[in-house]
Amino acid sequence: MNNIAYPRLIKRIQAFLIDSLLIPAAVFATLISSNVLGITHPYGNALLLTGTIFVLEPVMVALTGGTIGHHLLKIRVTKTDGASNINIFAATARFVIKWLLGWLSLIFVLTTTRHQAVHDLITGSMVVHKNTAGLPAYEILSERTIDHTAYAYPPVWRRIVVATAYVISATVALVIVSTLASSTACTEHGQCSTLDDLSAAALSVLWFITIGWLTVRGWNGMLYGCRRRPLKSVI
Repeated sequence: MNNIAYPRLIKRIQAFLIDSLLIPAAVFATLISSNVLGITHPYGNALLLTGTIFVLEPVMVALTGGTIGHHLLKIRVTKTDGASNINIFAATARFVIKWLLGWLSLIFVLTTTRHQAVHDLITGSMVVHKNTAGLPAYEILSERTIDHTAYAYPPVWRRIVVATAYVISATVALVIVSTLASSTACTEHGQCSTLDDLSAAALSVLWFITIGWLTVRGWNGMLYGCRRRPLKSVI
């Protein structure tokens, strides 16, 4: 396990963005093809669209070890042994969770020992480099170590619940700030000025950073309500 090389988060985000472009494009192409073939029944079109998405994500992950985005960036989805492909059921669950949570799932890559996102943790998968030959040292990450000799950590469920509560509170707070910062014309009539748009964009960036910070701090037991404790204080 110690010899497994993990990619940086940015590489996984790039793969996610590539798939976010390719899958809708493939769906659009499928719609055009179905019209050309004269397939007009709603169920027939739904089956074609679902099949296209299913092949491009779960099937490719299960059979080839990754999506097109993964392969283009030379990374691979494996079981936690770092070698075997996950099965089609795990790949399907992984896809559903990933697309439901979006980039929020990827935040956990910054803090978990095996650089796993939420969809990896739930389905027993992880993402590794296919080959490290020629890669600069900063692209190759090793397994993180958590010092359990110095701290006692709260249960995982408690850290997740507390971090989620902080995230919800921060989101509500930022929505209130955003509403107060917007002009009346923008909030009531949808006539937003450039200043309104800039303010909304700045608050969106602040929200993204805040959510990431709270998630990492919560997982590492550094938020009130789920704080880690020095072992010397544990009786």
